[in-house]
Amino acid sequence: MDAQAIFLDKAEAIVGADNVVRATPKEGYIDPYPLNPGRAKWPGVRPGSVEEVQAIVRLANDTGVPLWSFSKGKNLGYGGPEPRTRDMVALDLSRLNQIIEVNDQLNYAVIEPGVTFFDLFEHIQDQGLKLWMSVPALGWGSILGNALDRGYGMTPMGDHVQSICGMEVVLPDGELVRTGMWAMEGTELGPIFKGGFGPTLDGIFTQSNLGIVTKIGLWLMPWPDVYINGDVVVEREEDMPKLVDILTQLRREDVIQNNALCGNVVRAATMNGPRSRWFEGEGSIPDERLEEMRQEMGIGQWNAKFGIYGDKGLAERRLEIIRERFAGLDGFTVKARLYEGAEGVQVAYADIADIDRTQMAGVPTLKPLSTVAWAAENGGHIDAAPIIPARGEEVWAFYREAKELYRRFGFDLYIGYHLYPRHMVHVTMIFFENDNQEQLGRARALYSALLAAARSHGYAPYRSHVDYMDVIADGFDYNNNAIRRLQETLKDALDPNGILSPGKQGVWPRRYREIGAEAPGGAAESVLPL
Repeated sequence: MDAQAIFLDKAEAIVGADNVVRATPKEGYIDPYPLNPGRAKWPGVRPGSVEEVQAIVRLANDTGVPLWSFSKGKNLGYGGPEPRTRDMVALDLSRLNQIIEVNDQLNYAVIEPGVTFFDLFEHIQDQGLKLWMSVPALGWGSILGNALDRGYGMTPMGDHVQSICGMEVVLPDGELVRTGMWAMEGTELGPIFKGGFGPTLDGIFTQSNLGIVTKIGLWLMPWPDVYINGDVVVEREEDMPKLVDILTQLRREDVIQNNALCGNVVRAATMNGPRSRWFEGEGSIPDERLEEMRQEMGIGQWNAKFGIYGDKGLAERRLEIIRERFAGLDGFTVKARLYEGAEGVQVAYADIADIDRTQMAGVPTLKPLSTVAWAAENGGHIDAAPIIPARGEEVWAFYREAKELYRRFGFDLYIGYHLYPRHMVHVTMIFFENDNQEQLGRARALYSALLAAARSHGYAPYRSHVDYMDVIADGFDYNNNAIRRLQETLKDALDPNGILSPGKQGVWPRRYREIGAEAPGGAAESVLPL
């Protein structure tokens, strides 16, 4: 019997037979949008408590079986629950789903990995708490997992990793630690103050394989008196640099309070039916057809959204400043809808029109999931999202480069920029038909070309599909990849047996480095001898 089978048998005594998943054609874990062919389902365990997580980690050390941990496995477009290599066993944390505390006076929550955005939203509504959340595009994923992977939403608290305040972590040897003020017994300061005493360690557990985070403190936003949902519609494609420069300056001045979203015609079309509704030809949709599509939908070539929150007087003045900045620009239109409650009462979700009850209002949804069917009913996608400076002409130059690459490989360029004060996330998606090997081959080639183009300008994605983690890590090459060597030193010190998520973010433990482990994005898929 191999080590993996022994591990799964012994795991039954820890988590129960019902929570050990044996890989069969009907059961097991798999990326629903596999970018590479020949993937099979793989086994996993589902602990139901921190103590069970600790016991599973110790069992992994005893048997030498590596674990690939995730909170809900919903990081779709980036590999979902897919491991780096086939010898790993999934450590599925979805049963750790307690909302331990929500405080609407100091605006924080304490949650476990299995708590979704829907879960916390419904809890807040059921309890009548005066709190707003920040949510990403899809609400079914883990709040904790999204924050640790540096995901984002569209409210003032949209940079989710910045809202983490204190962690509880199972280390690779099964030891349990708490960071920040939580390192003290008998304190209420854990989810309130980020500092502790000595070096701050929270950062080493983000996008990390140095520990398994089982609890976080999470800062939330107070319920605003008013909410303004704003749009900037731009008719001409070439006016994008002006739009980016004005929006990011307003963001730097804190006039716009959230990370503004800027989408193109393809993004809007993906939310209004499959590609075949708009165009049935080969290759990328031509520019002239995109212009027709935007007029048919009554939108711009660029469509930006922004939010304003809080006191009515301040909100109205912020909106006035935004209108002033865009005044007199031909082809630019600012639209806005202000929502407030009755006199002396804060705005409620019931007061907000359905069209604006979205992520900008902190409302989780699954509506964007329909975009996956853009290329085919059996559709999939991969996200490519490099970080670039928030300078309009620089954004425009990279946009044109990306557009040419999409045309070369025969895909439609989806743009969903997220604009922050100093940087922007150049979100693009590559939509494909699952199991269409010719199309998947082009998708892989396009993704690799986008990564190379970004790196040539000193840009890199803020997170990665599992198949390309090594490639992206290679790009962080200052002083002969000194940062990765430091990460490997930490990995080998904390995880000498190399059992926690080997290869995550391109950080492999010593025993994998010695055999030259590589994943599908590099060479053939390797399996560590057991």
